[in-house]
Amino acid sequence: MLNDLAIRKFPIPEAGVSQHPDGKVPGFGVRVTSNGVRSFYLAYRHKGKNRRLNLGRYPATSLQKARGKAYAALAELEDGNDPSGHAAKADTFAGAVDAFIDTHCKRHNRASTAAETERLLRVYFLPGWKNRAAEAITKADVAEVLEPVMKRGSHGAARHAFAAIRKMFNWMVEQGMLETSPCAGMKAPGKPGSRDRVLTDDELKIIWMSSTAIGLPFGPVVQLLMMTAQRRGEVVAMAWEEIDEAKAVWTIPGERTKNGKSHAVPLTASALKILSAIPRTRSPYVFAARGKPNQPYAGYSKGKRELDAVADLHDWTLHDLRRTAATGMARLGIAPHVVERVLNHVSGTFAGVAGVYNRFKYEDEMRAALEVWEQHLKKLANAR
Repeated sequence: MLNDLAIRKFPIPEAGVSQHPDGKVPGFGVRVTSNGVRSFYLAYRHKGKNRRLNLGRYPATSLQKARGKAYAALAELEDGNDPSGHAAKADTFAGAVDAFIDTHCKRHNRASTAAETERLLRVYFLPGWKNRAAEAITKADVAEVLEPVMKRGSHGAARHAFAAIRKMFNWMVEQGMLETSPCAGMKAPGKPGSRDRVLTDDELKIIWMSSTAIGLPFGPVVQLLMMTAQRRGEVVAMAWEEIDEAKAVWTIPGERTKNGKSHAVPLTASALKILSAIPRTRSPYVFAARGKPNQPYAGYSKGKRELDAVADLHDWTLHDLRRTAATGMARLGIAPHVVERVLNHVSGTFAGVAGVYNRFKYEDEMRAALEVWEQHLKKLANAR
């Protein structure tokens, strides 16, 4: 029968995992990994399939508490139920993704963050790992998924994908679904030098005209990015309730901005015209995910590829539009502190003490700046 002294003295295997069954509770025991982790498990059969339920790590989970969990699980099993709960969903990687999104991301993350995490997992990892056991995935598997993304120059996408899968595997370890994360000890994909790409007027015209050509939903997303100079995540997750048409203002709540501060963005006539052409649906979002009205649009990778094909322009990113707008407004004579207000920056002229004491919002100046930028874009679009 297991006891604390025996558990502490179980030898660490050179490789793999060693199991030490209990002599008191059927199927109950302790597993010891090659890195010294000791954890409780319950092995059982349900509907003809062998399963193992992780009951927590030792000593954070005591032997007495783990035995209690084992007894409760066996009682549930006698009633014909699978006692593993969401752990049973993790038999495959696809099930693990569903469990992670439903029981963690949607409860603890902002809606936009949860949607982006889900998108990254489903786009980059699910196709190749869908029916694999999560515990069978290795460091080499993770690297194999990320390497092609790095090779095509999408370093940012690779880093974001790695962050999502690492977060998921860490959660599975915390929940007792995995002993160790395959991402443990892995470094995030290399970070490239900072971009300084500013689009030319000719490129802006091509992108504007091509956005018009591809239409909903990605076309208006790109045009609003150009008109407002706001971040991609803020635009794609725009909600109808954030827009005050009478005042021509879009208020981004603090929980959706990078600096955590709400941001009132003046909407020019062209921006309002773009919004008025978007059909209202039962979704709270201006750009809803296809077939998922309660989630914001997340198909910008596919939309960007379509836009690039129409425009025959590939060496640019959506964030370049924001940098280009800021540079363009400065070139047109807009003061730096007004440009920073448009961008909702808290650095530069609004850093430190200046940011604390200068509470003036510059709303009129921001509107004037965006109207100057609007006229510039209209001139480009109408140029022959």
